[in-house]
Amino acid sequence: MPDVMRCEPLFRPKSIAVVGVSASQELSWGRITVRRLLSGGYEGDLYAITRGELTLPGVRTVGSLAEIGHGPDLVVLATPAATVPALLREAREAGAGAAVVYASGFAEEGDDALQDELRAAAGDMPVLGPNCLGLVSRPAGVQVSTTVFLDRERAEPGPVAIVTQSGAVGFVLADLLERAGLGYSYYASVGNEACLSVGELGGHLLAQPDVEVLVLYLEGVRDAAGLRELGRLARESGKHVVALTVGRSAAGRRAALSHTAAVAGDHLLLASLCRQEGIRLVTDDDQLVDAVLCARRGIRLPPAPRLAVLTMSGGAGGVLADNLTAMGVRVPALSAETRRRLAEIGGVEATDANPVDLGGNLFRWMDRVEDLLGALDEDPELDGVVLYLTFGDLFPEAYQRLARAARSMRTPAWFIWACAPSGALERLGMPETVVGSMGAFLRRLRVLVPDAAPARDVPHERPAAARWAWSELRSAPLTEAAGIAHVPTVSAASADGLVAEVRRAGWRGPYVLKGDAADVPHRVRHGLVRVGVEKPQLFGQAQEVARLLEAESTDPDRRLAAQPLLEHTAELALGATHDPVYGTALLLGAGGDQAEDPAAPRRGLLLPATDDQIRELADWAAFVLDAPAEATALAITSLARLLDEHPGIEEVDINPLCIVGDRLIAVDALITHHEEEGARK
Repeated sequence: MPDVMRCEPLFRPKSIAVVGVSASQELSWGRITVRRLLSGGYEGDLYAITRGELTLPGVRTVGSLAEIGHGPDLVVLATPAATVPALLREAREAGAGAAVVYASGFAEEGDDALQDELRAAAGDMPVLGPNCLGLVSRPAGVQVSTTVFLDRERAEPGPVAIVTQSGAVGFVLADLLERAGLGYSYYASVGNEACLSVGELGGHLLAQPDVEVLVLYLEGVRDAAGLRELGRLARESGKHVVALTVGRSAAGRRAALSHTAAVAGDHLLLASLCRQEGIRLVTDDDQLVDAVLCARRGIRLPPAPRLAVLTMSGGAGGVLADNLTAMGVRVPALSAETRRRLAEIGGVEATDANPVDLGGNLFRWMDRVEDLLGALDEDPELDGVVLYLTFGDLFPEAYQRLARAARSMRTPAWFIWACAPSGALERLGMPETVVGSMGAFLRRLRVLVPDAAPARDVPHERPAAARWAWSELRSAPLTEAAGIAHVPTVSAASADGLVAEVRRAGWRGPYVLKGDAADVPHRVRHGLVRVGVEKPQLFGQAQEVARLLEAESTDPDRRLAAQPLLEHTAELALGATHDPVYGTALLLGAGGDQAEDPAAPRRGLLLPATDDQIRELADWAAFVLDAPAEATALAITSLARLLDEHPGIEEVDINPLCIVGDRLIAVDALITHHEEEGARK
């Protein structure tokens, strides 16, 4: 468990010293910081360290930290980068509890040595920054920042804490949350994370009783284990983490690198981490607000969720149904029992299909809409309910009752109040449940519906490491021994020998013919895979593959291989990779030619993984890839076991993994290992 008290001097300091308060420049960062603390209502002891003559009401001005006579709880350094290490050392030796460093000019600008010097000077004292925009702790009246945002009229503190790798973006998120009716209580800009990481600060804030949702803005993930721990801490405490990231594209990564000396990790692996640990990962600032609102309600939907739409407008119902279907959401026909209940209640004038159309005379049946919602709430075959109504000028109290009813339903429900009277939604104060348009609702739902096709990954740039390939003939026995069935295979050094082996196996054909060599891992690109070879063609095709193999490979163990052509319904790709940030991850997605398609559905699973997490991935594959869930879970577990038993494995590629009824059978496999000897065993 993290030491949640270590960051206490940052967020609840009883004394603060600001170093670098200019006596002549009102807009110096030190002067602005002192003014922010005074205007924010800070009631502790406040010291301004200045070289000139300066009088500030309520502030004790001194020439150095030593003149204070004791170590303040918090020291804020508003001084140039070159002065920071010596001042931090002085603060630590004086007994200061924590420090904030605004200055840039460290690792983000290539000066790793100066950042190392800063870290050594800080010792075990928690330091926020460098290259940061400070922190806010509204319960303690602490505003250690220079942003003009803090001069604006503010919403009341709320249940949100923000930890950001970009100071400005963090305050933008705070503003958007306040506009949506959600105040924030804590904010921390981590900058280069020289001493304090996102994980440690997030853990401290999750431990605060007034925090329900932790918001993260990440330009790079330096500590994947710490991020996983945040997800676990949130789950254990019944709280939530929402993360917005940059770096999914090459251009985005360049921006991140220039700003915070961070290279964003592989987005697919980050998405896998977040999915496993219950962190809601979003792609823009508006979506983040939606995710926070969903998190506060505790809503999660399964893949391909089943929604019912109850509306007073057939046209609106059709538009919603079209958009929901395009998102992968099902709008199924209602069960006979639910339709019977709707008929008993009455008020469905147009159709009781899904969408359910109440017709244009809603005013006659307004008192029955709540009961209709109740009938849908009782249907165990539904994962969510959407109510769409317009105007409401003549029935404000009834619409308010319906909003409260939707919020209290067992089944997740949303009320789209279109063209509401001016100010009605704001006065209602239910942004988690009530939205003003179909577009707002659909945007909200995109946060909850699992993605079927993640964005294409941009690989890490990492030092090249020596790796040796284990071809299919070497890999398949290992994967099969671990529990992943492989199609029967014979091999020989020559075309004559291969034909004899096929005859001995008794296969009638057609066949799959391959060239197998450790130094030609991508065989299809070199014409070394022939599919659908008939028996009379086998010898001639084998001779041709043998000639190509000899031209492409210098592997002394190269061979020809043949397999019976396997009848199957679909193909998966199951693999594994070791990442320097995220550790070992399993990857599952569409196989065959789609394995490298950027639009193809795929997901990852970071190891170690629980049985529930494995089952969740298998269930996703069943929904999205039509894979047999039990066999998929077994294959995932088997691959995880293989990796555990062979720690030298760097990568695994089982593609295609064919769906044959309720079984999975591999027809190709490739393993890379970091030891040459292992490849020869």
